[in-house]
Amino acid sequence: MPRVKRNKFYNKLNTYRKSVQLFSLAFLVAVPILVVNGIYSIIGNLYSITIFGVDIVDPAMALQTTILSRELIEVLIIGIILPVLLALIFGKVFCSWMCPFNTISEYWQKLTAKLFRKRYRKIKLQVKDENPNPVIFWSILISFFVLSIILDFPMITFLSAPGIISSEISHFIMGMGFGLELLIVLMIIFIEGILFKRYWCKFVCPVGGVLSIFRVKRTMHLHYNSDLCSCAARSEPCSYSCPLNLSPKSKNIYPFCFNCGECIRICEKTGSGALSFSFGTNNMSYKKGMKNSHKEEIEFSIKE
Repeated sequence: MPRVKRNKFYNKLNTYRKSVQLFSLAFLVAVPILVVNGIYSIIGNLYSITIFGVDIVDPAMALQTTILSRELIEVLIIGIILPVLLALIFGKVFCSWMCPFNTISEYWQKLTAKLFRKRYRKIKLQVKDENPNPVIFWSILISFFVLSIILDFPMITFLSAPGIISSEISHFIMGMGFGLELLIVLMIIFIEGILFKRYWCKFVCPVGGVLSIFRVKRTMHLHYNSDLCSCAARSEPCSYSCPLNLSPKSKNIYPFCFNCGECIRICEKTGSGALSFSFGTNNMSYKKGMKNSHKEEIEFSIKE
């Protein structure tokens, strides 16, 4: 099968994403340092932050506050505009490009993959014919808000991993130490790294869950062209590279996928460019059966 012309942007996508991730971590450290030194141009954390007078609020926190207070608060409505626009256009890219929980998880899993190479490959090379049922995703998200109402307790505050990590960084730099919440979050990261399963980001996180609500037909999504795909049934680099263990070529990849682009990058390097990002109507030609939809075996290696 002839190879398509390589897309330079997709080939360097991982480099761009890692740069944004590291910048985001550095930003979370810099904000409290500036505050400690009397500079208040930027103040806050990933629950809510004010940057040069512009308020930005986590939509999950805004929704929780609205539900528990039973009133619409103008500052919250204004504060979610930027995050909502980002989600409407690019999907859950906050999760894959900026969230500190995901960044730490990725580096930790990269380390554990080297320490437990055989087990890692055994788990990752399992052929994935389908993605989880979205009903599971939405049921978990709804249950959090229902419990918050029943208990009259802000559950989302204590389930927001990016909010906890960013606020704990601030507390530490300001001399207030670490809280139990951070230890719990780090424990989740540790366990998921050992198991090579990213259940938190895939199913549980309410921050990503609420951002998924704003996905529409024109939101950036994966496009799969089965006519270009040259991977064999037992050799799927895109599934292997997916940090959430999803099948990029199967239905129902959303609302789970957070558009990190890893599957696209590896498809560009080892495949035929069958995967890409698209802003148009989602007209992916999904595989109906792995044995029937692939033509030839290829060997591949995953390189960061």
